[in-house]
Amino acid sequence: MPNPPSDQPKYLVEHLAELRQRLLRCLALVAVGMVAAFWKSGWIFGALLGPFREIQAQFPDFAAQVRSLQTLTPIEAFMINMKLAAIVGLVLASPFILRELWVFAAPALKAGERGSISMVFALGLFFFTGGLAFGYFVIIPLALRFLVRYNLDYRFIPQWTLQGYYGFVVNFLLLFGALFELPLVLAALVSIGIATPAFLSQKRKHAIVAIFILAAFIAPSADPISQILVALPMIVLYEAGIWLSYLTVRKSS
Repeated sequence: MPNPPSDQPKYLVEHLAELRQRLLRCLALVAVGMVAAFWKSGWIFGALLGPFREIQAQFPDFAAQVRSLQTLTPIEAFMINMKLAAIVGLVLASPFILRELWVFAAPALKAGERGSISMVFALGLFFFTGGLAFGYFVIIPLALRFLVRYNLDYRFIPQWTLQGYYGFVVNFLLLFGALFELPLVLAALVSIGIATPAFLSQKRKHAIVAIFILAAFIAPSADPISQILVALPMIVLYEAGIWLSYLTVRKSS
């Protein structure tokens, strides 16, 4: 039986109190993640410097000009460390934050909806992690090789700063973490009625052309292999989005 109207304010207050408690717990989880990331900042700095060291090994002329990254202010390295700790801490805490939000919202959902949202959370983390890995191991080395060749061809004198380099790397990582959520975005468009699986299938050729244009901007190299390396995973993600959209329609019917 539904609760009497007189009890509704009481249950609303309890509900808001629980939400406040879980949000505070989420903030605490982010703080713990930031502390852990700051504690391991040396490892994080070293990992993000990996592509830079590889470029130095591949281009001796560049290595002779840029032996290390420069800092322009006394506090620059510390502030970059804090920003990295905040980003990494949020990423580390995100699975636990999603669990807290899930536990809060789950009682109001039906059994089928719970399973669907659990799958969305899991796939979201999987795709985001895949995007980070693809950006780190493929995109950033390709981009750095192109940019270093460009500087050397025009005889520019590179003076890379710590802030400029880390901003470049982190932005690329977050960009590809977001781009790899494409299957979930397509499935969401289908679920709210903006698109259909048949429409996405019909527009496959247009999507592939758009992906190759985007790949040409991301990897602006004359080498077609580089552009194919960038475009191919995105085409696979588009196909995965079509497949997920069919599953979405099947579950809702």
